Amino acid sequence: MKNKHLIIISLFLLTLDLSSKNLVNHVKIESDKVEFINNLDKVSFFSNVNINSSYVEISANSAVFDQKEEVISISGNPSSIKSNKEKTFFNGEAETILFFSDEKVHLIGNALIKFDNFSINSNLIIFNPKTGKIT
Repeated sequence: MKNKHLIIISLFLLTLDLSSKNLVNHVKIESDKVEFINNLDKVSFFSNVNINSSYVEISANSAVFDQKEEVISISGNPSSIKSNKEKTFFNGEAETILFFSDEKVHLIGNALIKFDNFSINSNLIIFNPKTGKIT
């Protein structure tokens, strides 16, 4: 049985920097391997990465939480994302997913998102999972 590490980003924030005001709340990251790079204010997650927030669930091969930029950069072959809310159902995938502190999401590279009766393919899709708006 693989030893999984459950990391709650808010615990790392105490170690990294408490001055940031726009950090994602209630985000849980689970992976097989975790590396903390203190001088860069980054945490890397490898193998079987699962990210859960109030609005989304993301699966990927790897992820890096950058505290300075307040973003989680997720990569996979592809990475997948789906809604955690019934009222704003969607699912999608991309080579890279950027998950920002305000929970806005960028799907980059062979991006696909499906919601309601729509399916959108593009190299870049930007959307807000809270509202379901795509820009």
